[in-house]
Amino acid sequence: MTESDFRTAFREHKDAVYRFAWRMTNSPFAAEDITQDVFLFLLRQPSLRVQDHAQRRSFLLGVARNLALKRWRDEKRWEPLDDEQVSIDPIAVADSDVVRTVAAAVGALPFLQREVLILAEYEELSLDEIARAVESEVGAVKARLHRARENLRRMLAPLKNSAQRS
Repeated sequence: MTESDFRTAFREHKDAVYRFAWRMTNSPFAAEDITQDVFLFLLRQPSLRVQDHAQRRSFLLGVARNLALKRWRDEKRWEPLDDEQVSIDPIAVADSDVVRTVAAAVGALPFLQREVLILAEYEELSLDEIARAVESEVGAVKARLHRARENLRRMLAPLKNSAQRS
C-alpha cells in the first residue's frame, strides 16, 4: 500500500471506523484508540491490496470489530457471544429523550446482534459487506439482523406506547 493509498483510505474511512468503534464500546476514548489501531494495522501491511472502496470499508470495520472484541476480553467485560437471545425486556422511558433511549436499547443488544445492526443501519453496509466485516455467512448476518430488530421492537415498545397516548 502506497502512502497515497493509505491517506485516501484514512480520509475516506476514518469517520466510519470511529463511529462503529464508538457505538460498539460506548466510549469516545476507546473509539479513538481502536480507530488509531485500525489505521496503524493498515499502515503496517504494505502488501495489503484492497482496491474496491466497499471492500476496503468492510475490511477496516472488520479490523475495528476484532480490536473491540480484544479490548473487551482484556478488560474482562467479556460475556459469551449469544446471537440467539431473542427476548429482551422493554426499556423504561423515563424522559422524552428518544435518541438516548434508542442508543441505550442498541447498547443493550447482544454483541453479535449489535454489530450487524450498527453496520446495517448506521454505516449502511450491504449484507455481503457486513458478512465480510464480521467474518460470517450472509444467512447468519440476516438472522442476527432480524433478531436485533425484533429485540429493538420489544425494548422500544414503551416508547411507541407513550407516543400513541400523546
